[in-house]
Amino acid sequence: MSSKGREEYLKFLNSVEWKEQRAEALDRSSGFCEYCGEVAINVHHVEYPKKYNENNPHNLVSVCKKCHELSHGIRNMEKIIDAKIMTDLAPNGISMKYLLTEGRIYASAKSWIHALQVPGTLKTWFETGLARTAMLKEKQFDTKLEMEFRNTPVYRWHVVAELLRSFDRQWYKDQYRTKSRLEQKNIKTFHENYERIVSWGYDLQERALNSLINPTLDNSAPLTPEDLHQAVKQVVSPRFKDNEKKINEHDIIISEIKNVVPVLRDMEEFITVKQAINEQGLDSTSMPFYPNSKENLSGLVGQILKEKSIKQGEKITSRIDGQSITMEVNTYHRGEVYEVLESIAKAPKQTSLF
Repeated sequence: MSSKGREEYLKFLNSVEWKEQRAEALDRSSGFCEYCGEVAINVHHVEYPKKYNENNPHNLVSVCKKCHELSHGIRNMEKIIDAKIMTDLAPNGISMKYLLTEGRIYASAKSWIHALQVPGTLKTWFETGLARTAMLKEKQFDTKLEMEFRNTPVYRWHVVAELLRSFDRQWYKDQYRTKSRLEQKNIKTFHENYERIVSWGYDLQERALNSLINPTLDNSAPLTPEDLHQAVKQVVSPRFKDNEKKINEHDIIISEIKNVVPVLRDMEEFITVKQAINEQGLDSTSMPFYPNSKENLSGLVGQILKEKSIKQGEKITSRIDGQSITMEVNTYHRGEVYEVLESIAKAPKQTSLF
């Protein structure tokens, strides 16, 4: 970038337009890194536009510090010299070309995207995510996850599987509600095929392993014990661990969300008393001042807010616990309700509340 171009770029970073674009990108990902799931503190340009104020929303990705640094890093990839070009039918019936080398399969980002029929709105995320996932997970798998073949980066199935797991987590988190209805429909269709895609990918890798274990199927060199050990370690082991990883991932995600969500909550947002109590991990039916007061926590908070004439937002319709009856419920600024809950917690003559 020239000195003039850099000067224009720095000027743009201080503009209102960039701040709005940055806020939109962070809001779209709920403040989490779109590659590893950590808290995002930066917004990365997948590709720099000719004019900075003409950014496409999908060209901006929310990232944590580590992934942002990796995004701008220069990485020398090892080249695949000896590989067979193979074909296989993807879950959607499309013919896919991939590379087979030493019992491992690799394919370019475009090949994976085409074979899996990744929705258009997720293509940029998927393609750039492959490179970052390969860099982040390489030590974990103790093998090359990204290599180069004929001047094109190619990725192992393991990278694709990790990225698909990230997509699955995001789906169950918010079902991509920030996308348009058409985009949500396409993403939903893609997720409906998630399990089939993952099974197909591991089956494809296992068939590659089988070609290594049975060298008579081709003209490759005789299989040595070392080759077999490495092949099993690199190919079969990750699949055996897959179910265990899914369980651990859910536990980790829940823990991380509990730690970071309070920081990301908008204190000015209007919410119900019950929602605020749930966010604080409290029981709305508990009796803080019993027997001095017959009010449960929910009723007590509502009473204090009313006595203080706290500003109310629009009422919302809510279902009464355990009943089919619905009723209109008041809403207040989240910060105001939190303050009342804190004052109750510090008040004397209360039973154990927290």
